[in-house]
Amino acid sequence: MNIKIIHTPLWYGCDNPGTHLAPREFSRQNLPALAEKHGHSVKQISIIPTLSKPEDKFVHPTMKYLHEVTDCCKQLADAVDAGHRSHCFPLVIGGDHALGIGSIAGTARTISAKDLSVIWIDAHTDINTDETSESHNIHGMPLAACLGLGDKRLFETMDSPIPFLLPENLFYIGSRSIDPGEEEILKKYNIRAIRMEEIRQKGIEACCQELLDAVKTSHIHLSFDVDFMDAAEFTATGLPIPDGPSIAQTHTTLKTLFSDPRVCSADFVEYSPVHDQNREGLAVCVSLLEEIFSSLK
Repeated sequence: MNIKIIHTPLWYGCDNPGTHLAPREFSRQNLPALAEKHGHSVKQISIIPTLSKPEDKFVHPTMKYLHEVTDCCKQLADAVDAGHRSHCFPLVIGGDHALGIGSIAGTARTISAKDLSVIWIDAHTDINTDETSESHNIHGMPLAACLGLGDKRLFETMDSPIPFLLPENLFYIGSRSIDPGEEEILKKYNIRAIRMEEIRQKGIEACCQELLDAVKTSHIHLSFDVDFMDAAEFTATGLPIPDGPSIAQTHTTLKTLFSDPRVCSADFVEYSPVHDQNREGLAVCVSLLEEIFSSLK
């Protein structure tokens, strides 16, 4: 498989500097060689520039750093779109999860919303709107934006058909930190979210397979946030969340999901070197990226 790695050093979406350093750390790990080890070829590597002199984060009080986030996501959408058009698999390395707006918008330019599903592998559901969010951090809003919900400024500048995603094609696994407003949206649109209780009952592999069986589209975008992992085992992120899957279960999750031949693009986000005191988190992330490369068809 031909792969396009797109480094996206964004932290404005989480308002917690650290994730912007992750692409630099990963680039030092020679990801192209890791991909080649498993039969792939990295044909392109892009770096999305972010604004170095941000405006006051409260220019738009309900959406911190709105201009900075949308500027980055628009450039990312262009890069992802170009990757698809050159027959490469876009692998977006974050950066915070606000970048999901750009990666899904870019994919939606070549794959229509009726043909595209998204599986969000994350402790959070990230489906707040500007009205339901308590933190006003945009990394908690990307999926609402992709569905065309909330403030239009988050999605109308992406030059992609709106909505980028249909609610029946959105799936979650590992969800356990969900705001009340998000619960209402999940219920209103009948969005499938596999939570930790279900994972404990059925097992992680069975839950992953259930999601894949539920997907009826021809293409899948996978979006992985490292806070999916239990905070007892992984803390190298801005907001570690307890009671999650183990590192071993995370390997199983990525292996199962990325083995599906419908997977056409992916995100790997929210690793923070600033919060990785012994660099143990980096080693975990590299092993997970290798799991992804070994599983891709």
